[in-house]
Amino acid sequence: MSRVSEAELNRRLRALRERVAAAGAQAAVLTSSVSIFYFTNLSFITTERPVVVIVPVDGEPFAVLPSVEMGHAEYRNSRWGGVVKRFEYYFDYPGEVHVANFIADAIAGSGLRHVMGESLGPKGAYGYSGPPLQELLAKRGVKWTDMGDLVAEMRLTKSQEELSLIEESGRWASRAIDKAMELMAPGRWDWEVSLEASLEVSREMNSRYSPYVPLRGTVGWVVGFRGQVGEFSAYPHALVAERPMREGDVIGIGSGPEVGGYFAELERTLVLGTPSREVREHFDKMLKVRQAAIESLRPGARASDVDRAMRTRARELGVDGLLRHHSGHGLGLEEHEPPFLDVGNGQELRPGMVVTIEPGLYVPGLGGFRHSDTFVITEDGARRLTSYPEDIDELTVRR
Repeated sequence: MSRVSEAELNRRLRALRERVAAAGAQAAVLTSSVSIFYFTNLSFITTERPVVVIVPVDGEPFAVLPSVEMGHAEYRNSRWGGVVKRFEYYFDYPGEVHVANFIADAIAGSGLRHVMGESLGPKGAYGYSGPPLQELLAKRGVKWTDMGDLVAEMRLTKSQEELSLIEESGRWASRAIDKAMELMAPGRWDWEVSLEASLEVSREMNSRYSPYVPLRGTVGWVVGFRGQVGEFSAYPHALVAERPMREGDVIGIGSGPEVGGYFAELERTLVLGTPSREVREHFDKMLKVRQAAIESLRPGARASDVDRAMRTRARELGVDGLLRHHSGHGLGLEEHEPPFLDVGNGQELRPGMVVTIEPGLYVPGLGGFRHSDTFVITEDGARRLTSYPEDIDELTVRR
């Protein structure tokens, strides 16, 4: 399986309709690209041009899109989901009459008098601005209720189909890290290893799926280092390494290719060449801090419990000053989503929630030490969805 089924999409739509009806509304108005994908398997290049999907409580979903998607939307709908039954198009943004008016007319013209929706406008890098949709609807006699966290709450616990896709992503992540480790060597740049390994694994994925089609992106990056080479790996969110790899470097690597719109997260700390005593000591302490967080994962625990257990262990080991972030985060359709495993988050963990465990120790001038694995909360604990060696000797690359 390389995507969620139409049956799964229809199950989600039924649940959405039930929640909307319970709020006294007649339809859901979806504007977030992630929400639209969650209910339809449809994804588009998000620019300033809004895409809106309307899900009536009594009726079939329909979409309002820019004409750059004409034909393309129908094709993707027929191939990957089929749950959207009508498409309406506007020419472009903002339009002689602002596109928000076109969308408001499409909603009001469908006989809807009370809708529950997300705010209008892409959340991406391009700038949408215009009249608030709710004000335009009010002028047309349509009441607006803000949807708030309704969709986010629905997405918190994953179905079996979602878990299968995340686990499949994790299997490819393991393969990708294997390939990158084969290609690493002193004198090589992180980006060239990433590009070569990603190309080889993308070819393998394409052969496996015939073809490999990311539903929310394009074929490209599969595994990489994000600049976490040597002293640069001491920056948790390093962007580039300004030198090639060297003997003795601590190197951070990560992978989690999209499968059916979903991601796993698998990260490992590697050592190029013989690890020093200092490297071994910090590596060992990172594993102990990480284990404290893993052992705290269970249904009924609070997200804060996991992070507090990790922080307590770090203090006992004398490395709490090397922490730079919390224990982990949720993921699925997004690479970072709730629940966040943070000492300030009292959210209860429930079966079906998917989280990473990734506490790290960051030593200026030496490197960063972080493994990340993906787990699902189960009825009696937690199950790992990614698998890769953790010991320093297995993660040492010798050339």
